[in-house]
Amino acid sequence: MDLRALRYFQAVYEELSLSAAAKRCFVAQPSISAAVQQLESELDTALFIRNSKGVTPTPAGEKLYPLACKVLDEVVDIKRQFKEPSAPLPLRIGLMPFLSGPRLGFLLKELASQVPELEVTLVTEDQPADARIIASNQVGPNEVFHKLWNDHYVLALPAEHPLTRLTKLNLEHLEGVPFISRSFCDVLDAWHFALEKRDVQLLVKARVHTEEYALDLVAAGMGVSLVPVSSVEGRTQIATREVSGIDMARVVGLAYTKDRSLPEALMHAIEQVKKQF
Repeated sequence: MDLRALRYFQAVYEELSLSAAAKRCFVAQPSISAAVQQLESELDTALFIRNSKGVTPTPAGEKLYPLACKVLDEVVDIKRQFKEPSAPLPLRIGLMPFLSGPRLGFLLKELASQVPELEVTLVTEDQPADARIIASNQVGPNEVFHKLWNDHYVLALPAEHPLTRLTKLNLEHLEGVPFISRSFCDVLDAWHFALEKRDVQLLVKARVHTEEYALDLVAAGMGVSLVPVSSVEGRTQIATREVSGIDMARVVGLAYTKDRSLPEALMHAIEQVKKQF
């Protein structure tokens, strides 16, 4: 069985699209289709159902996926066992000021664990970088974007805040409530539009640059703030509530310019980490 075909199958399964899998694997779509057809012929079963929106795994596809992942992971491990110690692999990653939280730390920790020679330097968005961790709406026209996780926004409140008595809030509940605003927020325009539409006036008590600063002030009882739900993970002193009438979300991923490919070992590690989000 061709390992490349398994890798292409894995990409199709995770992307649910032949074209997206081709883009991810940097090959033409016919190569992806041929690999899947080869596997289906060898196994004498259909692995995907094609439809207008992409593909859906069959029960056989669902069964093959964990087996394929295990085989591909073992191949990587075998190569690593016999690989000579590598020279340091420097990687400068640009971080947007609105991005923080446990998921970012977990991502960097796992990449360092799976690619031991990796030497990561985190830089701000105005400094040169090999890659950027950004929201999908910030991808440049000359960049490749690999999705890492989805985030949706919630209201973060001190654990003992009176509004925690409600299971779901309306924007009107925020009228006159002390609020922590972030000057760098990827849904800021949509948030302000929603407030203006409902004619809600926030009582802004502080303006900060990052999610971490905002959450520190929320935990201290200074006010409430709009944050991605993933950034609140592990903060027991903070409660979260959905705000009805708005549906704000973001897709976070790794972006790099099309003319600068990243090392294969690093890309494999990124694909493995994605599965854990």
